[in-house]
Amino acid sequence: MSNFTSEQNKLAAHLQELYRKHKLLDKEIELMYSKYSDDLSINKLKGLKLWYKDEIHRIETELMDKKI
Repeated sequence: MSNFTSEQNKLAAHLQELYRKHKLLDKEIELMYSKYSDDLSINKLKGLKLWYKDEIHRIETELMDKKI
């Protein structure tokens, strides 16, 4: 049986969604590089990807703190 609360389950589900979006952005950025897209468009996606990574780290830290 899980020790997770409803809030932790919601955070874990949100975390999985962020992982999915982060991975999709990675693929999209790679595709844009192969098509020689403009730097501004690529940099916007990279900024969003970095935000996802920061949010993933924040949620992982929060979930780890609540396990203790």
